Amino acid sequence: MKKIKIVILGYGDRCARYARYAFIHPEEAEIVGAIDLNPLKLSRAKEELGLSEGQIFSSIEEFLAKNISCDVVINGTMDQYHYETSVKLLDRGYNLLLEKPVTADVRELIDLRRRAEKNGCKVVVCHVLRYTPFYSSVKKIIDSGRIGKIVDMQLNEHVWYGHFVNAYVRGKWRSEKECGSGLLLAKCCHDTDLMCWLNNNSAPEKVSSFGTRNFFRKENAPENSTEYCYNCPHRGTCMFDAYKMELEKDFIPFYTWAGIGKPLDEITEEDKCEFLKHDVYGQCVFKTDMDLVDKQCVSVQFENGSLATLTVVGGTSKAGRHLHIICEYGEIVGYIEDNKFILREFDKVNITHKDTLIDLSVPQAEEEKDNSVAGHYGGDYYIMRDLVRFLNGEKTSVATTVIEDSVNGHLICYAAEKSRKTDRAVYLKEFAAEAGER
Repeated sequence: MKKIKIVILGYGDRCARYARYAFIHPEEAEIVGAIDLNPLKLSRAKEELGLSEGQIFSSIEEFLAKNISCDVVINGTMDQYHYETSVKLLDRGYNLLLEKPVTADVRELIDLRRRAEKNGCKVVVCHVLRYTPFYSSVKKIIDSGRIGKIVDMQLNEHVWYGHFVNAYVRGKWRSEKECGSGLLLAKCCHDTDLMCWLNNNSAPEKVSSFGTRNFFRKENAPENSTEYCYNCPHRGTCMFDAYKMELEKDFIPFYTWAGIGKPLDEITEEDKCEFLKHDVYGQCVFKTDMDLVDKQCVSVQFENGSLATLTVVGGTSKAGRHLHIICEYGEIVGYIEDNKFILREFDKVNITHKDTLIDLSVPQAEEEKDNSVAGHYGGDYYIMRDLVRFLNGEKTSVATTVIEDSVNGHLICYAAEKSRKTDRAVYLKEFAAEAGER
């Protein structure tokens, strides 16, 4: 097997996780460069990845000017920069591992797919949930035909309040106007992708959606509350008090404190307290400039008549992704957090059913025992393993996600937003045609 040479574009948490694969399997992969506009992140990449001065670049233009040879660039930039950065790389012939969502614009999605084909580039999209033992095992059972074809899929995603507040209320994904993505595309294109992948013997035909923001609104702020938590009379008693969430609990520090401009281990409590007095992370959750919904439901009809629904709710007390698939001769029911699911098979002779517990809680690989590579339930590790094999032309898992496979899942998100905003069902072929798909 050829050792794959990797360049990192945007050294945030996602790319740092993917890069770890090269240190676990140095015989398979090597990090040969890093690109980041942020000097602090670039310095961190240099140190953590063991790069020389000549292997770090402060812009994509600087990188391209050097004609660096590599097998793939991992594009982990923010959503709104995926298209422009990917275009520059594809036009120079680089293969990509591209973070999801690919783009918030349907025309850009189709253009990237065309550019990849035109330039002979491989583009793998980071739909990491496909690669988890949980979903890949579900996929294998469905593909085997053991319980027949899918009739109906019910998917639920509950976004834990610590994650939801830090990413979508106070965080950098809180504004569709700013980053281009609504909640559904930013958080749930994993789930719409799973819909299409699990049911890929048919294509989605029609989408309808409803979504609202009822809770994180100014009118729900406590009486006499201030704009920032530091001088609020409800400080210490409000469940969203920034000083409890960010100082005491420190739920997602690499989100919260990035704006301070120091390495995490150098940031003092005094720095944090002062930062919360003026940054959105210290602002009342009911008074930020968040413009996303905090709950949404999506209904999809496939061309073969099968149905799928997805409900996402932000701000729940516990995170969870639940799956209930009803097939012709059985069902699959489970939570990915449990890493187990029930396979329910109909006994057509005795007119009953048999339940079998599929327990995937035991690590499938020695590396999974290391929490540093177990992100997204093992998906972050397995996508890198597949990427190495894919670029070597070897057999990969059933999960491998090239950009062609990502189109339908993204189209569902785009169409759902159009449906939500126009209060009508959207036919995907017509929607794609408007964007120049056909």
